[in-house]
Amino acid sequence: MAGVLTSQFKSSSHNSLVVGTIRVPLIRQIQGVGDMNRAGFTLVEVVIVIVLIGILTAFAAPRIGSAIDRRSINGARVAITTLNAKARAVAVQRGRPTMLVRNGDTFLILARRPLTGAEDTVDVRNMYDAFKVTIGASPRDSLLYDPRGLGLQNSTSSFFIMRSGYADTVRIGAIGGLIP
Repeated sequence: MAGVLTSQFKSSSHNSLVVGTIRVPLIRQIQGVGDMNRAGFTLVEVVIVIVLIGILTAFAAPRIGSAIDRRSINGARVAITTLNAKARAVAVQRGRPTMLVRNGDTFLILARRPLTGAEDTVDVRNMYDAFKVTIGASPRDSLLYDPRGLGLQNSTSSFFIMRSGYADTVRIGAIGGLIP
């Protein structure tokens, strides 16, 4: 049996094996300059990949930055809208006048006690800390709601939200509802 196996497998050279009529390579060589075996990447290949990544990043970075700015402004807009709704709800729930006050980039919800006139701070939100936006207001910085949740303003109030050249406005009507 050993004689049969040795007659079927013959070595024709140091780098291949002949099985019957089929030649099977034992060592695969990479053909290159001087038949040298190599593994990895050349410095030129690595530099080309780094340059391509840099070019793609240069095109994508401004778009990502503007998307972040727009998303921050939208987040602040939603937060101001939510604070307005919360101020109206607190007025109804507690049965007392409530104010939504803007102090710089910070919004406060203050509920006034009817007998003493003291104010309880219900909520405080800093829009710059949360969204990196600045807030402006016109014509007033505070909105007052009666115990029924209705605004006591005589005109529309606007809050301007700004960040990196982008801006949006939240408009609140005289009775406290949002104006699109």
